[in-house]
Amino acid sequence: MSRHRRCTRLATTMEVMRSSWYFRQGQRPRGTQILWIIFGLVVAMFYFTRRVLVSLHVGGWAKDLDEPAYRWVLEHQVPAWQSLADLLYFWGSTPGMTLIMLVLTGLLCWFTRSVWPLAAVAFTALVSVLLTVLLKANLRVPRPQGIPGGPAPPESFSFPSGHTLNAMALIGIASYLAIVYGLRRYAYLIATLAGLFILAMGASRIYLGHHWVSDVVVGLLIGAAWAAVVAILHFYFVPRRPVASRPSRGSANP
Repeated sequence: MSRHRRCTRLATTMEVMRSSWYFRQGQRPRGTQILWIIFGLVVAMFYFTRRVLVSLHVGGWAKDLDEPAYRWVLEHQVPAWQSLADLLYFWGSTPGMTLIMLVLTGLLCWFTRSVWPLAAVAFTALVSVLLTVLLKANLRVPRPQGIPGGPAPPESFSFPSGHTLNAMALIGIASYLAIVYGLRRYAYLIATLAGLFILAMGASRIYLGHHWVSDVVVGLLIGAAWAAVVAILHFYFVPRRPVASRPSRGSANP
């Protein structure tokens, strides 16, 4: 096959891909467009994870950052910050996060009179936990040694941070559901509070010496990508009852 024909075929393929995901103003996305977005998120998620692993094994920004950050943590332990990190450690664990999500999901189901919030949260939790277990078991990155006098690190492997990944995925999808199901006026407040909680969760894992910085960064990105995938699927494929709008002050009563 000539070089010209190969280039023509490649250009045709790229045009088909472009037309399948390109959004036009006022047009509802098609299923193929949504699938391309999800595919892009998943590819980006695993590409960055692979780049971090390469950096850890052969040298690079992740390896250069992890050890100095751990030494800094060992030299800057404060009892008050340790207590806060211990508290976040519990709320990010399986019992704590389960309790948080049961309360949030129960409120969402009660407010919407629907089981779709429960289905979305359960699906998010199932895959995020599965991702955590599979990545830890296959990548087998050893943990740091913890901090003197602090809680011992778990016996599982380090990469990625399960607390951070699951907090990002679950709190992220719960925040999205709260916004689309009626709390849109508080979107910035919800996003800010959720972001602070998730970042604090990740920082606590580093401060307790249970995870490297690279574990937390990748956990954040994988959790965010998975929450985005579930949010996209929910937004375009789950039916939602329209929120009744209040009549304007100047409108006449019938």
